[in-house]
Amino acid sequence: MATVVLQTGGRGFFGRRIAEKIREAGYELVTPDLPDFNLMDYASVEKAVKDIGPEIVVHPAAYYGGLGICMREPANLFYKNVIMTANLLEASSKIPIKRFVSVGSACAYPGNVVGDMKEDDFWAGALHPSVEAYGFTKKVQQVGGRAYQRQYGTIGQYPQITNLYGENDVFTEYRSHVVAALIKRYADAVASGADQVMNWGTGSAVREFMYTHDGAEAIVKLMETDFDDTINIGTGIGTTIKELATLIAELTGFEGEVAWDTDKPDGVPRKVLDVSRMREVLNWEPPTSLREGLKKTIDWYLANKEEADARQ
Repeated sequence: MATVVLQTGGRGFFGRRIAEKIREAGYELVTPDLPDFNLMDYASVEKAVKDIGPEIVVHPAAYYGGLGICMREPANLFYKNVIMTANLLEASSKIPIKRFVSVGSACAYPGNVVGDMKEDDFWAGALHPSVEAYGFTKKVQQVGGRAYQRQYGTIGQYPQITNLYGENDVFTEYRSHVVAALIKRYADAVASGADQVMNWGTGSAVREFMYTHDGAEAIVKLMETDFDDTINIGTGIGTTIKELATLIAELTGFEGEVAWDTDKPDGVPRKVLDVSRMREVLNWEPPTSLREGLKKTIDWYLANKEEADARQ
């Protein structure tokens, strides 16, 4: 009989990819949703968990977005994400389940880490002010998971995911991350015949980007181990924002000027995960190159542009 897995956020950008990989691995997956499964309502969560009776819970659901939403809605980000995690952990303890996978984010790392971010840095300092509210909720997942592991024996797992991109992302400006935002910006420039696209900063900031299918594959591989400490999930490869913008311009067919407003900030100079532990624990590396993943994402976006641009 297949192991039953309950996964939150099964219709989300990353959640749908995780669901695909869990099913491919042969698990019996249940992805409940509104109105019967409201993560903000404890009674709803408790009933769903009890009815489903999972052995494993995977929790990627989150209220999130780019820098705009982090700056304008820090209280919403904090409240919603903490409540969802707390409700799910408490309800799961009533079964009890065997494993709880809390999908985290590189935003949870201290803002002053120099060089590539290692798991030992996770609690080494304050978060960057721009992402403090959201990033701290990922630390709450770990604190909560450890508390329930000590009291109920549930194995907690804490993958910290680098910047993701791929099909079904949010491309609207308010909630989009950098890859989706740039794809939309350059695709729109091609459609309008613009001869220049202006980007913020100098383009020198270094970031890391992973194709969402690869990230989902890593979650399932981790789920099949008993590893119960922080683990980075990423490529370990740094790419400057200028390199990213130039590649997206090429792949969208933009032939104008890729310009930079150097009066605007670059943000943290470098933000790349050290993935040595991932390679050791999972015996795995992401198979999709940045060019290949961007090409797939751009092709999907152009084929579904009206629908993608309408998503909030």
